[in-house]
Amino acid sequence: GSNSEKLEKLKTILQDSPIGLKGVEELSIVFDYLKDVDIRTEIKLDLTLARGLSYYTGAIFEVKALDVQIGSITGGGRYDDLTGIFGLKNMSGVGISFGADRIFDVMNQLDLFPKDNMTTTQILFVNFGKQEERYCLPLLKQLREAGINAEIYPEAAKMKKQMTYADKKEIPFVALIGENEMQEGIISLKNMLSGEQHNVTTEELVERLKR
Repeated sequence: GSNSEKLEKLKTILQDSPIGLKGVEELSIVFDYLKDVDIRTEIKLDLTLARGLSYYTGAIFEVKALDVQIGSITGGGRYDDLTGIFGLKNMSGVGISFGADRIFDVMNQLDLFPKDNMTTTQILFVNFGKQEERYCLPLLKQLREAGINAEIYPEAAKMKKQMTYADKKEIPFVALIGENEMQEGIISLKNMLSGEQHNVTTEELVERLKR
């Protein structure tokens, strides 16, 4: 039944329990308040809900996404003396925790991530080895200080693997700096969309990526 129907039924079931009736009264007040508030979600009284942690002493709650088959994404409840464990007695409270992984899964399934925020990295530096890696680190720092999201592949893997990584992350540019580029002080810049590749200076690279 509805929330109000459940509460009426509870009054009968708990008629011999003063503390139970007090709980019904408090829930009734909460639902009365909710009638005056524009909450854009469904609030459901679920008498089967249970949480595994033993320190809850009052109402417990969970949040679910209705359009996907995923468990609760948020949960919590009331506890009267949880802080007593840490030496602070008689301090009641209400706590809630968010399941970041599940929220991510829900947003992913419902395609809620803004398209322009999906590509966080603007340029990937290919890793040719320790010497090249060390050379690239100051360049990374310079780009990041200019507000450009840049990263270097974490190991000197095969070129195909690194380029596939850039493709999957939809990184628009790849920087290739080998022995010749280091000697000449240039960067071989590859546009992953057009396939074009040409040499630029660090200053030219910054200007290009900030457009």
